[in-house]
Amino acid sequence: MFLKLDEIAQKLDQIFLPLEQEGMTGMRLLFQNDVKATAQALKNAQEALGVNFPTKFTKLLSKFDLGNFEICNVKFGSRGDYASELVRLNSVDEYGGKWWSGKARPLNLIVFAVGDPWIFLFDCTSGAVYAWLFGDEELCSRCIASDFEKFFIALASIDIARLNDEAMPSTEQILKFVQADDRALLFWQEMALSLIHISEPTRPY
Repeated sequence: MFLKLDEIAQKLDQIFLPLEQEGMTGMRLLFQNDVKATAQALKNAQEALGVNFPTKFTKLLSKFDLGNFEICNVKFGSRGDYASELVRLNSVDEYGGKWWSGKARPLNLIVFAVGDPWIFLFDCTSGAVYAWLFGDEELCSRCIASDFEKFFIALASIDIARLNDEAMPSTEQILKFVQADDRALLFWQEMALSLIHISEPTRPY
């Protein structure tokens, strides 16, 4: 029901590899080409942001490349360099734009992916993953997984089941797997009950 990471990569290959000839990209979970360079890039990103990423996060990134990856309408990276993307997402842009209010970014909180309408953060201290809507009064009011790996596996397993027209886990089973309470119900219901795969692969025009 909930796949292992290698199984996720294998099943996404089966679904999307034949479609890459049509120009669909960013849907397969690819292995890292250069583990040493990735480790250095993540170290540089942590230094730039003044944080230590959660262990489950860096462990997954040491094996898989999220630099150009999207699943279940959750976009991790789109420019090929995920470490740089993390720095960009969590820094003030050239126009003064930023995802947080106030002068300083909330301590130990990092945006790692974006969707519609969700923004995804993790707490570098606890490793917990949060889904945030702009209308939320608090940044961390909706914990959707106890760690990044559980979040990633649940999200991918749901999407693969939907794409393969297989039975999906119930929201109760999802909440138990990701170790989240009822505050995460809205998010996982939206992911599990959606009948249409809403990710839009990149097509050539």
